[in-house]
Amino acid sequence: MRILLCVITLLFPTLQKTVINGVNELDYRFYVIPTAGSERVDFEIVVENTGEIPLHFEFPTSQLVEITIADQSGKEVYVYSKGRYFLQAFQTVTIEPHQTFRRVEKWNYQFKGGRVPPGEYTVHTTFRPIRINDQPITNRTKLSNIQKFYIPEENNVFRQVKVSGTKGNYVVTGEANVSNRELYYSVEDGHTEFIPETKLLVSSDKGEWRPFKLEVHLPNEKLPASGSLLLNLYEKSQDGKSTHFYPAILEQFHHEKNRDTD
Repeated sequence: MRILLCVITLLFPTLQKTVINGVNELDYRFYVIPTAGSERVDFEIVVENTGEIPLHFEFPTSQLVEITIADQSGKEVYVYSKGRYFLQAFQTVTIEPHQTFRRVEKWNYQFKGGRVPPGEYTVHTTFRPIRINDQPITNRTKLSNIQKFYIPEENNVFRQVKVSGTKGNYVVTGEANVSNRELYYSVEDGHTEFIPETKLLVSSDKGEWRPFKLEVHLPNEKLPASGSLLLNLYEKSQDGKSTHFYPAILEQFHHEKNRDTD
């Protein structure tokens, strides 16, 4: 009995500290990576379990995050939860030790029926659990992230670009308003060029906007281990200069095993 009491006495300060400080005693990182394209911005929401025990994040509804975007004057132009319906039931997200939870949310630059002007914007993202490992959250500092990103001018040559596929095989469709039916593309990851400049002829249908479709195939051994695989669309002026660049993400790669939630 004396030995048991000694063990309880030794453990009690640690347990008490965990209960009092709550989230501060758990090892994890929460951050957001904004990737702004010509027609939308993707927010990659990341929670890394950097500790040695599983983390169980408990939510009161199906809403896991809140995202608020403001322009340079501080005016809100987007609130993720506005106009959305969330399931009113408890949800739990579990992240194993040294694993990462990832989720991507998108915004199409629309505000009050029109596109917001180009410029710098601020996104404030919060992860919204009410308990972690059955303990109430007493400090939400680690669950909040603020980032700045830049919205480019609207591209008048490419629009409605969509990417499908995975693991090196992709189909890209969209519409182009090119002067001589010629568009160009290349594929790279910011460091290595996987497909050099390639010409593609678009449809000869009447009208300014013409549909296009292209396929990208890369062997598995050439795919990057981490980072984004990018397709660069552009046209060329009469003097041969590349103009109206439109970057599109084909796929994002990560070293560790991810867990995505719809």
